Amino acid sequence: MASERKADAVAADLLERIAGREIAVGSILPKEAELADHYGVARSVVREAIKLLEVHGLVRPTRRLGTVVLDPLASTSPEVVRALLVRKGRIDLDFFSGWLEVRAAIDAQMCELAATRRTPADIVALEAALAAMRGATARHDAFNVATEELALALARASHNPLFTVLARWHSRVVADLDHVFRTVRSASVPHVAGVEMMLECIRRGDAATTRQLVTTFHEWATPRLLAAARLANGEAPAELQASATNPSAAGPSAATPPTSKPSTSTPTKEKHA
Repeated sequence: MASERKADAVAADLLERIAGREIAVGSILPKEAELADHYGVARSVVREAIKLLEVHGLVRPTRRLGTVVLDPLASTSPEVVRALLVRKGRIDLDFFSGWLEVRAAIDAQMCELAATRRTPADIVALEAALAAMRGATARHDAFNVATEELALALARASHNPLFTVLARWHSRVVADLDHVFRTVRSASVPHVAGVEMMLECIRRGDAATTRQLVTTFHEWATPRLLAAARLANGEAPAELQASATNPSAAGPSAATPPTSKPSTSTPTKEKHA
């Protein structure tokens, strides 16, 4: 067990160095003996660590050549994506910006499908998550848990299993960057009101307005998340510090997500399980 933990540590360090381009794509990893000396571990530990890197799609052992380093952007491993997002405690702002862009598109599509495909059982699960959010206002950790439950309920309501996988992966990124995401995830009554508006659209089967609300939220949240990420990296302008660390300091528009009055689109018929 101890050997496995050492292998995890060695693999994690190498993964971060490859993601950060400290170890160049196409280069050959040092030999097992050299890595063992560098990390102060047995060669068997290094061997296990390299196998873990293979699983993440970061290296490929090649006969008569050695262990070739692969492009981290070609990896499908969530662990590699997390390493690309945050390295040595710093957020890669370009990667984070791209991640937010993709996340906004996925979220809008997922919620739109939820409004079209939700079943009575899905509505019950969404209501339960909303009730948990109502009961957790002003308690950040509990509010986060309830928010993640809501995200999973929305993913399941889309009836596309890949959205459930992506929702779980997203929750890990949010946990890693909690100090950034709390900027837009205020455990407050106004935040819950925005969620209630979206869920009302989903209940009515109003897919277009659901998508509009989710898109508007991301348009509001993205610049605030990027500002908070810059602050976390020590790069934020002084005028952004108050709103990034204390959203209410910049006024209601900074602390509270925008909401739009749902349209009166003709609802689709509710899907039954």
